[in-house]
Amino acid sequence: MENTEELFLKRQQELDVEKWLASEAAGYDLCGSFPFCTRCERMEPNPCAHAEARWQEAQTRDEETFAQEQAEMQENPDLPEDIQPAVQEEVAAAAAPAQPPAGYEFVTRYRRSFKSRLIQDEKMQDFYTDLKNAFAELTGVKARLSRHCENFRFHADRIAKLNVGGKTLTLYLALDPDKYEDTKYRYEDVSDKRSYRETPMKIRITSKRMVKYAKELLADLAAKFSVTVSGAIPMDYHMKYQSDEALIKKGLIKPYEVLVKKKKK
Repeated sequence: MENTEELFLKRQQELDVEKWLASEAAGYDLCGSFPFCTRCERMEPNPCAHAEARWQEAQTRDEETFAQEQAEMQENPDLPEDIQPAVQEEVAAAAAPAQPPAGYEFVTRYRRSFKSRLIQDEKMQDFYTDLKNAFAELTGVKARLSRHCENFRFHADRIAKLNVGGKTLTLYLALDPDKYEDTKYRYEDVSDKRSYRETPMKIRITSKRMVKYAKELLADLAAKFSVTVSGAIPMDYHMKYQSDEALIKKGLIKPYEVLVKKKKK
């Protein structure tokens, strides 16, 4: 049975023939112009075959990430409108023809990450800093930042989640919403959504009072999971404002095109 390097050598030989034929047809050397060439490391054995494999792996990861984002968006109505799934009149440009059909046009929209939304909203950063410092007082609770949210875990349990809905910082807690019915706490029960079954109590952080209430609920959360509440040195989690262009370069905002019906004038 062929080993991995034998397979790479075989594929390299095939690619050499394909590149030669394509270059002959074009009238010049096409080396460096194929999609996988961006992954090339010229000094390694069978460079084209390895580059193609890396490129295919990256494509697969991108497809899986996109599918995951689509699934999360379908389950999360709090995600901003610019990353909601396309409606019937909108089709992702990747699946659309190069030229829009009559009556349609391509428009650019943006998938904004959780971090980018914080960077561009100083007031939201005030609330975020207060809550992050409150979580820091919970011994053993670990935070993990993803593209769409920040998760907080205690051992194997997800106990809280932060994300942004529209322009509002939103906190989700692993507390039973029914126990807080007819209390001062303003919340929403989102246990019917699969993404929030672990953290069904949703609180919109819109003011300092809501931050205060959220901290009180964190104390209940600590009691529920037997988390020790200890002191912690406050940290400043504010970040300097950055433009869309700067955040796009950093990958924190991702532009994409959709096909939409032209508005009637």
